[in-house]
Amino acid sequence: MSARLVGIAARTDFLTVSTWHGETSSPLLPKFRASASCSGTTCTLDEPQTGLSASASLDDLNLDTSLPDAVPGRHGIDVLDARTESGRIRAGVMDHAAFVVDSDRAVIEGITVWARFSVAGGDLTRSRPTGSATWTGIMLGVPADASGRTDFLQGDAALTYDFAGSLDAVFSGIRNVTRNRDHSVASVRFDDVPVSADGTFAAGGTGDRIQGGFHGPGHAETAGVFERDGIVGAFGASRQ
Repeated sequence: MSARLVGIAARTDFLTVSTWHGETSSPLLPKFRASASCSGTTCTLDEPQTGLSASASLDDLNLDTSLPDAVPGRHGIDVLDARTESGRIRAGVMDHAAFVVDSDRAVIEGITVWARFSVAGGDLTRSRPTGSATWTGIMLGVPADASGRTDFLQGDAALTYDFAGSLDAVFSGIRNVTRNRDHSVASVRFDDVPVSADGTFAAGGTGDRIQGGFHGPGHAETAGVFERDGIVGAFGASRQ
C-alpha cells in the first residue's frame, strides 16, 4: 500500500491543505492558526499573529512508509498509519487520490511546536461531473485543539453532486479511533458547495471550510480537506 501512496504522489497535480492548528512552548505564541493556499502542488502558509509566511510542497510531507501499519478502513479505501520525520499520520489511499491527516511535533530553535493539519491530492479530472451522482468513502481527522496531539478520528463520507453544479458533503458516524469511542461531534455537513469548471470545489474560510477536487477518469474519485466544529479532517470517496 505504501507503494501505491508513492505512486499517487508522483502523479499528483493538485494539492489542497487545511489550516494548520497548533501550539508552541513559547509564551509569546501559545496558540496559532496558519492559513494555507495552494497553486498546483505548492502551498503557502501564513500565520497572522507573527506575520510569518512559508512555502510547502508535496515533497515536504516526508512520508516514511517503510514500516507502515494497515488499519481498518471502509468502503474499499485502504488506511495507512505511519510515522513522518516529526509526527504521525493517517492516510487514505485510493487509485487516483490520497488524503492525509497529520499530527506533528517539531523543535525549532529550542521551541516545541505542535501542529495538526490535513492534506489531499491526486490527478485532477479537470471538469465538472455531468448529471447527478454520489460518492461514498471515509473521513479521517484530528481534533483541532491540543487533544489532537494524540487522538485520531474516522467516519463515513458521502458527497452528492446535482445538476445545479454544486455538491453536498456529509461526514457521519465520527469516532475517536484512538480511544475507541464516539467523538463528541457525531457528524459534519456542508451544503451547496460550488464546483468549478476544472472539477475543484471550495467553500468557507479558516477554521470553517471545505476544499477538494474530482480525480481519475470519469470523476471516479473525490478527495479534499475540511475544518468545522473543532475537527481538522480529510476525506476520500469513490463514485457509486
